[in-house]
Formats: sequence, C-alpha cells, structure tokens
Amino acid sequence: MAEQVPPRPSLQEKALLDYIERLDKRRSGRLALHVKLSRLSREHARAHYLQMATDMFSAAIRTLEGQFFTLHNHDLVFVAVSAPFAMLDRIVDRLRSLFSEDPVLAHKDSGDQSFCTWYRLETDYDALRSAARQWLRDAEQAQVDYSRKDPLAGLTPIQPDLLGRIEHTLEKTDVTNLTRRQIISTIIPGQAPQPIFEELYVSILDLQAAITPGVNWLADPWLFQYLTHTLDKRMMAMLTKNGPPRERPFSINLNVASVLSPEFRRFDEITSPQVRGRPMIEFSKLDVFADMGAFIFARDFLHERGYRVCLDGLTHLTLPYCNRARLGFDLIKIFWRPEGIEDMQAEMLPAVRDIVMEAGQARVILCRCENAKALEIGQQLGIVMFQGRHIDRIITAKGPKG
Repeated sequence: MAEQVPPRPSLQEKALLDYIERLDKRRSGRLALHVKLSRLSREHARAHYLQMATDMFSAAIRTLEGQFFTLHNHDLVFVAVSAPFAMLDRIVDRLRSLFSEDPVLAHKDSGDQSFCTWYRLETDYDALRSAARQWLRDAEQAQVDYSRKDPLAGLTPIQPDLLGRIEHTLEKTDVTNLTRRQIISTIIPGQAPQPIFEELYVSILDLQAAITPGVNWLADPWLFQYLTHTLDKRMMAMLTKNGPPRERPFSINLNVASVLSPEFRRFDEITSPQVRGRPMIEFSKLDVFADMGAFIFARDFLHERGYRVCLDGLTHLTLPYCNRARLGFDLIKIFWRPEGIEDMQAEMLPAVRDIVMEAGQARVILCRCENAKALEIGQQLGIVMFQGRHIDRIITAKGPKG
C-alpha cells in the first residue's frame, strides 16, 4: 500500500506477539482473523476510510470474547475465543461491502487471501506466531523508513509555553541565509519552460532546527500561524535591508495583518516601480477567510500600490468554493498532493478543468509539483504555470531562457 497516513508505532505488534506466545498452551477453540486493509488501493487507503473500517470492525466484535489489535499499517487482527466462524465471516463481508469498488475486492472465492487470512490456532499456531514476529519487524522498519523520509517525524510537537522564547529569538534572527527561491514557470508541451517569477520563502525546517532542535513548529497549525507574523517581519526586514531581487519579479507569502503593519510600509518604500514590477503578495486561505473585512482592506490597498495578490493553498476540493475574480485575486495556487489531485477520479477532470478555464489559464499555478505525474495531470486540467522540485529539475536540464 502506498502510504497515505503515517505508520502507527509498533506497540500493538509487541502486544500481539506477547499475547500469542502466552496462548501456546491454550490453543483449543481459538480462531485468529487478519484483515489486510493495507492491501487496499491508494484511493481507499486514506485516514478517514481506514478509521471508518476500524470503527465498524471493532463495534461488530464488541460482544465477542477475544483480543483486538490494530497494526502499524492499519491491518486488523482479532484473536477470538470460541467465536463462530460464520459470525466473523459476516463481519468481514460487511467490510468487503464498504470497499466493494476496490480492485483488491473485485472478486471473492474460497481461496482468497488478498483481503483476509484465517488461523485456527490448533493447527496454524506456528504460522500465526511467525506472522506476528514478521509484523513486528515490519512495524519497526516502517518507523525507521518514515523517520528517514519525513524530517518532522519523531520531533516533539510545539507547545504554547515555547512561543514566547521562539518569538523573542526570531525577532533577532537574520533570515538571509535561510531564505530560499523557487521559480514559477510557464510550461507548454513542446516548448522550453519560461520562468515567470520566483517565490521567496524562509526554510522553516532549517529555522526550527537552528532555534529549537527537536521541536516541530508545524505540528499545531494555529500556533504556527501565530509565529508567521514574526516571520513576516523578519522577511520584510531582510528585503528592506538587502533590497529586493532584481533578476525577475518575485512573490512573498504574508499574513493579512502584516500588510497593514509599519514593517510593510518600510518594505514598500524600497520596492520601487523600477524593480521589474511590484512583488506579488500571497495569502493563505486560512488567513483570508478568518477575517474577510481585513483581507478586503489589505487587498484593495495592495492593488492601489500596484501589487498583485495570490490566494495560496487551494486543493481540487476547495477550488470550487473560491471564485478568483469575485474575491479579487490576480492568481490562485493549487497544491499538488498525492492523496488529492493525483487520485482524482477521471470523471472529475472535466469539472475541475472548467473551473481552471473560468479562473483563467494564466491565473492558476499548480505548486508542490514533485514528480512528472503532477505536470501531466496539471496540463490535462488546462494549467500552464507550475512550481515545485520537478519543475526545478526540468529548468536545470533544459536551461531556460529569461
């Protein structure tokens, strides 16, 4: 299963193996059932589907005597004491009906092992114990792999009592060496990519590692949102001190309140019309809809000063509810997410494409494009502007002009 949610810790595997080993002398009449939710296709292997299946299964076996375990990969294991096989089989059939459209469950026959495996402890005890040992090894390895892949895995979530210390440190931090650039390019099939502008942003991973090693600032979106006000000040101070980039137009992500601050007025003073056009200011959808009155005031102020305004952080699910022209945005950004656009049903493509066309092809950016699939589906949706590491690799390989 391509992992849609982080793996669970291996505590359940350890408890299961311990339980099975204690049943060595008490095998009679016991039956074990292993339901393989990890075999589901990417479309169904999402947190809310997995939680729904787990809740359904645990509710159905509540009246039965036995032990229930949820493995690291969200598989379900129930070791029953004298439970009728037919009753458990009916419970499995209810899970099958929940995922009836999944390719794994396209057919069922008496020898099917793709979705569930049965163990009669009187005859299959050694096989079950061997499987439990393997599940524990797999869980421990999955946690290692996840920690290597996700730099935030294993960090302590940020707590409110840390905010004051972090904010105080940020106010004195020069973010020049932590500022990154990423180009937004027009990519049309058969043509070389054409850079349009670049986004300037602070590397949060590097910043949190420098100030509070071992603490994940992104664990709580509301606490992080609070910190971004100080980050905005540091970014504007850096641009005010060093001057804005002159190679091409650029964008920065700010809070609505930051646009109305004295720091922005100082930043605005050094951003002259000669700097190849005013910067574009990106707002997060969370910040915009938290206070529409403040956003409208900031938007109109920016447009009067010649800035462009972009709505950041949309997905194919929120896109239909955010009319670009009505909200007064010059551009909108859609996030590429493996569990989102990449899994979009084919029948959804025309509807999303219609929204893109209505918003304007030259007004929509698909960002966080990490692979070729992002570019492929983005172009199917009519999008012509892209941002992300895959786009960076294309630009490096083809050597764009401009």
